[in-house]
Amino acid sequence: MTITEETHKPHLHITETCPECKSNNLVHDYDTGETICADCGLVLFEQMIDKGPEWRAFTMQEKASRSRVGSPSTYSVHDKGLSTTISQIDRDAYGRKLSFATRLQMWRLRKWQIRSRVHSSIDRNLAQAMSELDRLTSKVNVSPALKERAALIYRKALDKGLVRGRSINAIVAAALYAACRGNGTLDPAGNN
Repeated sequence: MTITEETHKPHLHITETCPECKSNNLVHDYDTGETICADCGLVLFEQMIDKGPEWRAFTMQEKASRSRVGSPSTYSVHDKGLSTTISQIDRDAYGRKLSFATRLQMWRLRKWQIRSRVHSSIDRNLAQAMSELDRLTSKVNVSPALKERAALIYRKALDKGLVRGRSINAIVAAALYAACRGNGTLDPAGNN
């Protein structure tokens, strides 16, 4: 590796020997995020991130079928897009019809999942506000980044208690307007 390659990868640790005892017996502990010399006990690196998968695959077919999927968290969804939704389809992963007892259990789980998602007044407020933000942003055709900014502004207003006693629709519109003004999308003279 040349000097230029090494400078372009400052976070990549390629040390294979301990600088203290010159041993090659290094242990990578991904649970603690450390690389330790097994001979002298020197901690060479801390806070390593294990970017590997959380599952194991024993065949190439298993490896190809498993992947990390899911949408990233977003401010423009009331629960930041991190909740789970139980499907209305009464079939299992293989397409087989569920038994009556399992369908009943899924119905109860679905009901409680819906109740727990918006259990407080703040959650209900956010759910209504984010659906209104979706409606407004689709009408005025703004970018997803601008929509995220408006959602963040609304959330900050909600945290500071500025929404209480005011129309959710009006505060959402004001948050979208503030995001557009902050981004330079709107002309202060009103020419846009």
